[in-house]
Amino acid sequence: MKNGYKSYRLAVMGVVGIFVALSALSGEFLIALFSVVAGLLFLFLIRSKAEPVLVDERAYKISEKASRRTVQIVSIASAVVGLCLVSLSRIGYPELLEAGLSLTFFSAILMLVYVMLYRYYSKKFGD
Repeated sequence: MKNGYKSYRLAVMGVVGIFVALSALSGEFLIALFSVVAGLLFLFLIRSKAEPVLVDERAYKISEKASRRTVQIVSIASAVVGLCLVSLSRIGYPELLEAGLSLTFFSAILMLVYVMLYRYYSKKFGD
């Protein structure tokens, strides 16, 4: 059922994506909301019938590395792009200021959350 679940999940993601796109084009927010909720319910029902998947320590280690690298790349990239947009807003493109500040603040919040969680888990696990 493992491969079957993956196939169902991909199909549901595709159908939900189509309905969300149609919702965006038509301006009807409820279509997107109902399609996401229906997709999640369908996946929940399918998942409850699937066999539990055992995850080993190697998979957790890979997930840790991927998560840490993702946070690093996204925070640095959003900070750099945000600062570039703020700089461009000061030399004649004022409409870029809000986007630049949003990306910069997002990056700062992401790094702050990472540091807070790092400190929490280092105290919890005695690092």
